[in-house]
Amino acid sequence: MTPAQTDRAQDAKAARYAVRRRPSPVTAVVPVKDLDLAKSRLALPAHQRRQLALAFATDTLSALARCPDVAAIIVVTADPDVAALAATVGARVVPDETDSLDGAIGAAVAVAVAVAVAASAARDLPDVGVLITPSDLPCLRADDVTEVLSQASGHPAAFVPDRSGTGTTMVIYSPGQPVVTGYGGESAARHTGLGLYAVAAAPIRTRHDVDTLEDLLAAAALGVGEATAPLLGQGPALMGSQPDAGVKPDIDPDHTAYALERSS
Repeated sequence: MTPAQTDRAQDAKAARYAVRRRPSPVTAVVPVKDLDLAKSRLALPAHQRRQLALAFATDTLSALARCPDVAAIIVVTADPDVAALAATVGARVVPDETDSLDGAIGAAVAVAVAVAVAASAARDLPDVGVLITPSDLPCLRADDVTEVLSQASGHPAAFVPDRSGTGTTMVIYSPGQPVVTGYGGESAARHTGLGLYAVAAAPIRTRHDVDTLEDLLAAAALGVGEATAPLLGQGPALMGSQPDAGVKPDIDPDHTAYALERSS
């Protein structure tokens, strides 16, 4: 190997290390809308949509709570059932008093920053960043969160495109960075325009939010968490599905609707 080749190899190794290095801790902000209004695009009865939305939030918050890189969780909601759920994972609840997602995030981020600064000072911890994540990631796992934070490390701000590539799931801000979000239609382009780095290689489970029945069936094939799986009639077996193992349970819309009806 020539000196030039050695240098290139060392540069490549350093780049891989930079991507995989342990990320800075974050405070996770999770906005959760009123469950009675959630998931209208699923085209299911209201009580079933409420069940699913709460299950999605349960699995999302559980994954965040298990992640060692999440220092604290703040849930933004006006729904009492979600507030009760937040308490079970030790999350702080900020009442949602706004009429927009970005407004709710802004209110929560102000609290998140204050909480993070106080916690860092009290425990002599490093400054923490902010992770904003939706509550409808039923496939999410703790190590997925760490992987996203690792890939975002070194960038002042980053976002995770959804599986379509046009929307956004997570947004990550390094410590001390002003938090500005642009959720809504075509938010991936909006966040790119705001200068955020796109974590294009994020684990698929972090990109898989659920808005439609098609999304739900795809999530089921990917493998959902303990709260969502029983509602789909698949139980623990579904949780073991791995996208790279080709395990895709045979789930159709009629079966899913039937399972939800049985569980209600």
